[in-house]
Amino acid sequence: MERRREIYFLDGVPQVGTRYYGIVDQGTNVVEVRPTSLCPLNCVFCSVAAGPLEGRRWADFTVKKDALVDALKAVVRYKGDGVEVHIDGMGEPAVYSDLVDLVQDVKSIRGVSVASMQSRMFTLTERSVEELAEAGLDRINLSLDAVDPPLAARLANAGYYDPRRAMALAEYAVRNTSIDVVVSPVWLPGVNDDQMPKIARWAKAAGLGKRWPPVLIQKYIPHRRGRNPRGVKAVDWGAFWSRIRAWEAQLGMKLDWRGENPFGVERRAELPKPIKAGQRIKVRIVGRGVFRNEYLAVSNRLADDPLIDRAVTVISEKPLKPGDEAVVKVFEDEDNILMARAEVVFL
Repeated sequence: MERRREIYFLDGVPQVGTRYYGIVDQGTNVVEVRPTSLCPLNCVFCSVAAGPLEGRRWADFTVKKDALVDALKAVVRYKGDGVEVHIDGMGEPAVYSDLVDLVQDVKSIRGVSVASMQSRMFTLTERSVEELAEAGLDRINLSLDAVDPPLAARLANAGYYDPRRAMALAEYAVRNTSIDVVVSPVWLPGVNDDQMPKIARWAKAAGLGKRWPPVLIQKYIPHRRGRNPRGVKAVDWGAFWSRIRAWEAQLGMKLDWRGENPFGVERRAELPKPIKAGQRIKVRIVGRGVFRNEYLAVSNRLADDPLIDRAVTVISEKPLKPGDEAVVKVFEDEDNILMARAEVVFL
């Protein structure tokens, strides 16, 4: 079995259609932008199985900035004013080499009111935080699941990860720049229970939440293709919100923001669905997909329109290579993420 992981630097391919990279629309005024799937950590609960130690991944992606921005302009025009562009991905956005320029270009698009980013922040520096603020970044959603260094390093499965660096950078950002920081830990029942109050107290003392809520605790949800730590059982939503309310009483601070919509999320028209589940289409293979036996493909019928053109993830037990053509049957089209199975391959 081929163990080598390939890295693709993408340009000239559709930016909508795959989870790997590009633009993801869930029918709201928040548009997700994914510039890279690379990540330096190997978090034991990672929902997308990112990181250098993951054997199931055999490819990663980085998108050329201009291709991403050009497509985003069309999407924002379609969505209208008051759009938030949230930079995230199947990896760590902070390792994207053109991140500052990407933020600047995003904020220059008419209709974009907020530019935000999901990050663990530990790969940033004080200077890069300043540059992101100067480029127009409004908010960082900080992924921080423990403040105690040994536990944090164990959860990240990386001895070089130190949460104190991320915390110091978050404090620097809120005190010295226009950037706001919202900390969004994942609660792993029975593993980091005691860390949630510690994180919340730190966030309050550090001044996080200048414009948005300072803390948003996330529920651990196992994912089929993610990493799910042994012995950790997900609680149901009733138990989750009961624990959130208990922490609220313990801390004397608000943690449950249901019904208040502090982030201003609203429904907007979904992007068109030119390809739907059940259809058979002809595609051209571009390269591997993120996971083994997955391949990145593009539809053979392209309109040179980012609102219409789609990338497709093709599953094939038979090895494929760039340039191969195939007839595939689409079995998933949720949020314009297209998954298909190869039926006939033309080598």
